[in-house]
Amino acid sequence: MPIKRLFQKKDQAALFWQWFKEVQQDYYQLSEENYEPLFNQLEKKLRKVHKDLAFEFSADLINGKREFIISADGVEELFPVVRELVDQAPSLNGFDIIAFRQPSEEGCHISIDGLTLTDEDVYFDYLYDPEAELVDLRFFIKGFDAENMAYDQAVFIMMDTVLGEYDAATKVGSIEMRKLHEKEGLYSISELRKQVIR
Repeated sequence: MPIKRLFQKKDQAALFWQWFKEVQQDYYQLSEENYEPLFNQLEKKLRKVHKDLAFEFSADLINGKREFIISADGVEELFPVVRELVDQAPSLNGFDIIAFRQPSEEGCHISIDGLTLTDEDVYFDYLYDPEAELVDLRFFIKGFDAENMAYDQAVFIMMDTVLGEYDAATKVGSIEMRKLHEKEGLYSISELRKQVIR
């Protein structure tokens, strides 16, 4: 990467945090009435750092702070950009600034393009590849239809939710999807983290 472009990237990160410091109170006091224009504004600013970065805020305050998550949206090549941006974040009293979407312990419930799946509908088995240090996964899905891409999207979102963005991208090797016929010998997707993260 040319030196000039490298400095421009760093400048964009610094400019982003400078801007966020000035408007932080608006994002701390997020409400249903104001989140849309605020999120649109934040998206534009974040895109100046990198066009594919994503973000999330916690709906509720946690110990008086709002979580501000900066995400690569599962794109591993963007992980260094996320890390660098979060590393440059100033200390802000009202926010926990977090790199990558974190694993959730709440049950999975995904609705996408008319399809709804819960952790009662998706099971898995796995094989650990010690050479690659990756886990190969086979998902068994109730009503699975290989022609319907919504199944793929829903299962990927569920995997991301249970494992967290970083582990989903760096610890999983191949993924196969099949129709669920019986649950014997399989694990619920809610157990994915417990079973496969070493």
